[in-house]
Amino acid sequence: MFSIFVLWLFVFLLIALLLKLLNVRKNYVICFAITIFIIVFVVNLEASMSAAISGAKLVVTAILPTIFPFSVICNLLIYYDGIGLYSKILGPLLCKPLGLSKTCSFPLAASFICGYPLGAKYSSDIYELGYIHKSEYERLLNIASNAGPIFILGSVAASMLYNVKLGYILLIANYLSIIIVGFLTRKKSINISSSNTMNSSYKENPFGTNLKNSIEGAITTTINVGAFVIIFSVVISIIKSNTYISTAFEILENLVKLPSGTLYNLFLGSIEFTNGCKLISASSISMSLKLSMMSFILSFSSLSVIAQVSSIVSKSNPNIKKYIFYKFIQGVLSFIITFVASNIILTSIPTSNITPSENYTIYTFYRLFIPILILLSITLLISMVVKNFKRRLHSS
Repeated sequence: MFSIFVLWLFVFLLIALLLKLLNVRKNYVICFAITIFIIVFVVNLEASMSAAISGAKLVVTAILPTIFPFSVICNLLIYYDGIGLYSKILGPLLCKPLGLSKTCSFPLAASFICGYPLGAKYSSDIYELGYIHKSEYERLLNIASNAGPIFILGSVAASMLYNVKLGYILLIANYLSIIIVGFLTRKKSINISSSNTMNSSYKENPFGTNLKNSIEGAITTTINVGAFVIIFSVVISIIKSNTYISTAFEILENLVKLPSGTLYNLFLGSIEFTNGCKLISASSISMSLKLSMMSFILSFSSLSVIAQVSSIVSKSNPNIKKYIFYKFIQGVLSFIITFVASNIILTSIPTSNITPSENYTIYTFYRLFIPILILLSITLLISMVVKNFKRRLHSS
C-alpha cells in the first residue's frame, strides 16, 4: 500500500515537471483542475448534494442569524460616522498598545465580538473610506481576524466538548495570539502617519437611504459567506469519501507515531474549521492535545475562511500571502499557548458528558456579553463626563 502512494506522488511530481517544461499557461492548469473537480462532483453526486444541503442548513441556522443582523447594525454605524465616535472611545484602549490608528478600533471591536470574516470586511471598509493607509490596512487585516467568542464558547466548547470552561482556554489563546502577532508586526508600522490627519468620506444622508444601503451590504456579505460554507462543505464531503487520502494520513501517523486521526483531522480542519473542530472533539486523543489542535484551527481559520476574506477584500488588493503567513504564525502561537495552559490548569477543571440545553447556551451568551456591555457603558459615561467637564472649563 505504501509503495502505491509513493508511485502516485512520483506521478504527480512528473506531471508538475512536465507542465513546467511545456510552459503551460496558469489559467489552463486551473481549467484542468476545475474540470477534475466537476468529474469528481458528478461521480460523488449523491454525497455532494447531501453535503450542499447540510451546508445550506448551516447557513440558515448559524450564519444568517448572526452575521446578517450584526452586519446591518455595523453598516449603519459606519454611515453615521460610528468609526469616528468609537475611535475616540476605544482607540486608546485597543489601538495605541498595538501601534494602530484610533480608527482601527471599529474593525478590531467587530472582530473580537463577532469573529470571521467581519473584521476583515470592516478593515477593508475603513480603508476604502480613507481612514487609513494601505500599509496600515494590511497590518490591521492580520490583527482584526479571529474566531468569534459565541462560536468558541457556544458551538465548540458547549456543543462539541460539553464543557464551556474549556472554551475560555481556547478564547484566551485566540486573543493572546492576535495580540502577540500585533506586537511582532508593530515595528513595521512605526512610521505610519496617523489616520486623524486623513479626511473621512462621511456624508449625512436620510435614515431610509442609510438603512437601505446597510441591508444591501449585509445581504452581499451574508450571501458571500454562505456560498463559501456550502462549497467547502462539498469539498470536505468529497475528501471524506476518498479512502486513499485517509489511508495515506494513517500511514503517515504510524510513521511518526501519532494517535490515529490526528493529522487527518488537522488536515480537514485546515480546509474548513467547523468540521475540523467537530472531528477533533470526537477523537480519542488526550484533552490537552485535542484543545491545542482545535486552538490552532480556530486561529489559523482554514482555507474556507481565507477564501472568504480574499473575496471580501479583493477590491482593496492586499497582500494575501502575508495574511496567510501571519494566520499560520497565529495558529502556531495559539497551539503553544493552549498546550501550556491546558497542561497547567486542566486537572482543576471537571469534565461533563451532559449535552448542554438551549437555556445553558443562552446563559453562556449573557455571561459573556453582559460584562462587555457594562464596560462599554462605563467607558461611554466617563467619556461624556470628561467631555462635559472640559466644555465647562473652557467656557469659564
